[in-house]
Amino acid sequence: MKISFEQAALPEPEVIIRGDLADPRISELAAAVQKAAGASRLFLYRDEREYPHDFSEISWFETMDNRTIAHLGSEQYEAKYKLYELAEMGYRHGFVQINKSMLVNVRAVESVAAEFSGNYTAYLRDGKTRLTISRKYVKAFRNYVMEVG
Repeated sequence: MKISFEQAALPEPEVIIRGDLADPRISELAAAVQKAAGASRLFLYRDEREYPHDFSEISWFETMDNRTIAHLGSEQYEAKYKLYELAEMGYRHGFVQINKSMLVNVRAVESVAAEFSGNYTAYLRDGKTRLTISRKYVKAFRNYVMEVG
């Protein structure tokens, strides 16, 4: 792999990756650059294809069977990141962790309701999705909504 740096009078850094785009190292490099840059877009995967999406398009992420799934309305894509990485990347885009396997975009939440167990249920704007906010994450969720979201 060849890495080159070039001085340029640009308003922001520019990264160009050249090579065989099917090479898995390219996806890894792109992911590392996106994470470092705090990118507002990320690549999601379905049927051996890559799809760029804005964080604002994603309603929630969940992990299951060692995979991270991004939910965009009725569509689902795989994200090649761990949940904690998405939590870091998505924090400034409205994402907060609500239980050990989910992040939610607070802009997609229409309302929340308390349960007898101490957990809360988040009702999303799509009118059909309900997500559990576990007791452990309720305070962080409330603080995020009041201060950041």
